[in-house]
Amino acid sequence: MTDLTTNYLGLTLPNPVLVSSSGMTEKLDKLKACEDAGAGGVVLKSLFEEQISADTDSLMDGVDLMGHTDAFDFFKGMGHHHAVEKYLELIEGAKKSLSIPVIASLNAVNDGAWIDYANKIEKLGADAIEVNLFIIPANVDETGAEIEKRYLSIMKKLREKVQIPLAVKIGPHFSGMANMIREFQRLKINGVTLFNRFYRPDVDIERMKIIPAKIFSVAEEMALSLQWIALLSGELSIDFSATTGIHDAKAVVKQLLVGAKAVQMCSSLYKNGIEYLTTVVKELAEWMDRHQFSSIEDFRGKLSQEQSMTPQVYERSQYIKALVGIS
Repeated sequence: MTDLTTNYLGLTLPNPVLVSSSGMTEKLDKLKACEDAGAGGVVLKSLFEEQISADTDSLMDGVDLMGHTDAFDFFKGMGHHHAVEKYLELIEGAKKSLSIPVIASLNAVNDGAWIDYANKIEKLGADAIEVNLFIIPANVDETGAEIEKRYLSIMKKLREKVQIPLAVKIGPHFSGMANMIREFQRLKINGVTLFNRFYRPDVDIERMKIIPAKIFSVAEEMALSLQWIALLSGELSIDFSATTGIHDAKAVVKQLLVGAKAVQMCSSLYKNGIEYLTTVVKELAEWMDRHQFSSIEDFRGKLSQEQSMTPQVYERSQYIKALVGIS
């Protein structure tokens, strides 16, 4: 019998297909639907630094705080409390209702007080925390090395706060990607999710206005994470999770073959419905049966650079083949 069980972040998943942080994981009824459709785990919709600030602002609208600094402190604390409590209630409800792993998600760009929330998340039983980090490298006075130090500082402080597994979700904007991921590993971060799909602007040329670009990924976007996981999964012990462009069972198989421990689906589920998860998991099992693999570990990493007979030329040879058609 085909065994789809896998280990990610030290957690046992019934299969390697997670539902990524999104509107599909923001409420308990939706989380139950994910589990019923066959998800191996769920990453809850992120709690944002900005979300907390906005919540505070809405509570303070219309309140006259002139001359009442103690009132300001009260309302500021109330806003913070309200946003966090809603999120903690979701974690608590999910842990009581679901049998699959529940991974909390925090979205931040600073190492501020939000790190303290991680203790509450851990106490309520979240199985892990995924930290969604993106510091826009748009400051001309800030070097790449300085930005990387900020990433590492945030994750170091968070690692010191909690004992549960941690993953960091990052984008591809690093000059030394391999070194950066190794530094996360040295901080005892358990996993890295490649790659985040950030907000992308577009231009309406008739109204001459900045508008959002399409928010859903396309299958071709998977190539970048596929390449980096193939290059690094065999060299580093940190767990890799692939996201963006994972649209079907074939994509899942490809990522597992190059060494991913798990994949995260989002856009495809928005387009096809959460029930499409059932098809993806079923087709993964069928592929394994056709190739006579009884477990995920029988083939995971089979096509990583580490498994190559000539790893030292892996990157260049693949580039040349793609560019000039050498077979």
